[in-house]
Amino acid sequence: MIKSVYIETSSIIHNLNFWTKFICLLLILPLISFIAEIDMLPYLIGFFILILLLSKIPLLKFWKTTRGYVIPIFFGLMMLSLVFSEGTINEKLFEGLLLASRFILLILFGILFSMVTNPIEFPMGFLQVGIPHRFGVTLMVGYRMMPLLSKKISTIIDAQKSRGAEFKLGKGILNRIFSLIIPIIHSTLETSVKLSDTLLSRGYDPYGKITKPKSNFKFADILIGCICIGIMVVSFI
Repeated sequence: MIKSVYIETSSIIHNLNFWTKFICLLLILPLISFIAEIDMLPYLIGFFILILLLSKIPLLKFWKTTRGYVIPIFFGLMMLSLVFSEGTINEKLFEGLLLASRFILLILFGILFSMVTNPIEFPMGFLQVGIPHRFGVTLMVGYRMMPLLSKKISTIIDAQKSRGAEFKLGKGILNRIFSLIIPIIHSTLETSVKLSDTLLSRGYDPYGKITKPKSNFKFADILIGCICIGIMVVSFI
């Protein structure tokens, strides 16, 4: 089940401006995916370790959160490389390790961003650059609803299994999938309507004006931003 991964603590990374974190993430992800050469990967790994340590997130907690993604991806890509890649065993292993490193780094940076970014920062960040707050609130609510929807989906699956439904590949798999999709859509829409009514009953006006927060760029924002831009520039040299 999806759980909320934000960890509230006081650290240099947590206190960064929302846009510093978001833009750095947008710069780093394409680097890891396809721009950065092999020689740049150690620097990206080192940068990730630095950010993780500065965030003051317990390493054991971070590992428990990410291991469900890291371990299957690592072994899965290594096996695929051994089967489908060309060359000697060593070349296949190296290619698999390189591909796994890129995928794992992508996931680790994304999860770390979620751990250090409070959902309330989304609408506040949008307001700082003049984007209507209703879009930020929508994003924040969607982010917050993920654990709830995940729990509802698990409940629906368990309910269908208790009625004798099996979700294995084979004849009639589409009908069995539809038996899940329809209750999930109904539950999602029902939850959305209830949440919308709750927001409106508490006086929230999606088209109204609210106080625009001040930009809180600090020296740490400039430093981290310059490091990200520097890594991007070096990768093209």
